[in-house]
This record gives sequence, C-alpha cells and structure tokens, in this order.
Amino acid sequence: MRISTRGCTMQVRRVAGPAEFLAATLALRSADPLATNIHGSIATGAAAGRSYERAFWFVVEDDAAQVVGAAVWTLPHKLLVTPMPLDAARALGEAAGRLDVAVHGVIGPAAVAPVVAEAAAPGAALSTYMGERLLVLGDYVAPRPVPGTPRAVTSADLDEAERWLDAFTAEAGVLVVNNRAAVEHSLGRLWFWELNGVPVSMAGHAPVVETPSAVVARVGPVYTPPAYRRRGHAGAVTATVVEHLLPQVDRVMLYTDAANPTSNAIYERLGFRHVADVVDLDVVPR
Repeated sequence: MRISTRGCTMQVRRVAGPAEFLAATLALRSADPLATNIHGSIATGAAAGRSYERAFWFVVEDDAAQVVGAAVWTLPHKLLVTPMPLDAARALGEAAGRLDVAVHGVIGPAAVAPVVAEAAAPGAALSTYMGERLLVLGDYVAPRPVPGTPRAVTSADLDEAERWLDAFTAEAGVLVVNNRAAVEHSLGRLWFWELNGVPVSMAGHAPVVETPSAVVARVGPVYTPPAYRRRGHAGAVTATVVEHLLPQVDRVMLYTDAANPTSNAIYERLGFRHVADVVDLDVVPR
C-alpha cells in the first residue's frame, strides 16, 4: 500500500510473520536498538512459538525503499509502533485503519503514537491510558544487601508464578491474555527472591534481541506482593536479573510507569536513566 503525503511517498507493507519482520526491520532496529527492542523481543518470542489471537506485522518504507518505521499488532493487545517520521506514522495509521479489525489503542513514542491513532481512526477520541518512561542502565550500582536469596523459577512454580503475574497485570491494568503461557515461555528468564524459603518478589526479562549494533535485554515484569513491599526485595531481585544479563548483553533497559515514583526510584538507584517517553493511548470511536 503506497500513500503519498507532503511530497513523499510512503509504502506500508504487511509482512507474513515474525521471522520476515525481524529480517525486514534489521537495519531499522540496529539503528535504534533500544526504542525498537520491544518489537524485536515480541517477534523473537513469536518466532519461537508464542501465539496470539491474531498478529499483524508492518514495515514502512520511504521513496528510496528504506525502512523508516515498523509496527507490531498482536491482538488483543494494542498496536505497538516504533519511532518514525510523522509522514510514515500517518501512512501506517491509514493502513492499519483499513484492516477488518478496529484499532483500539496505540503504544509508541509520545510524538508518533497520536499521529498513528488519528490516522487509523479519524474522529475517534484519544485518551492517555498510561505514560511510560524508557530507562537504560548506565553504570550499574549494586543494591544494599537485604535478607534472602534468589533462585530461578522452575516448572514446579508455574501455579504460583501465574498467580503473581495475574496480580501484576491486574494491578498495572495490563490486558491479560494467557498468563500461564507467558510464564511457561519465560522459564529460564524469571527469578524469585526468597526469604526463609518463601518467595517475596519476582522479576524476569524478555527474550534478548541481537542486532549488528547491540545486544539488548529488557527487564520485566517486576512484582512484589503488597505484604512484602518496601523491604528492598524488588531491588534485590531486579539486581539478580541485571547481574545475570550484564555478561551477555551490551545494554539493559526497561519500561516503567511514569506515574509510579516508587518503582522509578528503585531502578534509578540501580543505575537506570531516563532516555525517552512512551505513551499508551486508548482509541475510542465517537
């Protein structure tokens, strides 16, 4: 699909699946391995067998056939867009709006997501569901010691880890699809912090994404049940994940709720720094 806007013709292509998406977007993701990490990790997980209700994989090319933007839409989740020129954002939104399913939300860079949403659903009401901060680890600072020890979540922990992920998604207001499958796919990337043999906090990371410019890991989810909060457990288990990743990757990043000062402070004490803003938009037809 070609769309001309302001003298520039943007071509929006839907590619067949996650493997083709990873190949088509390699140069784009290598140019900005942090802001495109989540798109790469979702595609990597899908290529490895993670399934969704439906999935759409978009790339946007300019006049020179250069990929300037991309998007992943794994229903029932929202459309997830990369940084891109605003002309490309408009073209992407128009292409998404032509599908047989309505765009109900867009997540992406604060300057890009509203343009995509307005083009996908002209006249719809847009509201900010959440503002997020992209944090990247600078110089790692180990947290102060707290009682307890880390251990990897195993298949014997599936029931408990699923309950915790249910609690995390409910508290964060995140759409739940199949947390059991999410935990199963995360084995080997998920840890408990235990106190006297009892889990008191949990953290993990998404599939590591490799590009020619950098190998990047994204931390999350991080969850501590209310009864165990404010005791340093979240910082300790997050540090466990970070220390596991540092020998393997070039950069460690995460997303955090901009309105949650507690979690932001935990990550900043470990050495994470704010580098970009992301907006999560609801799209409501009038």
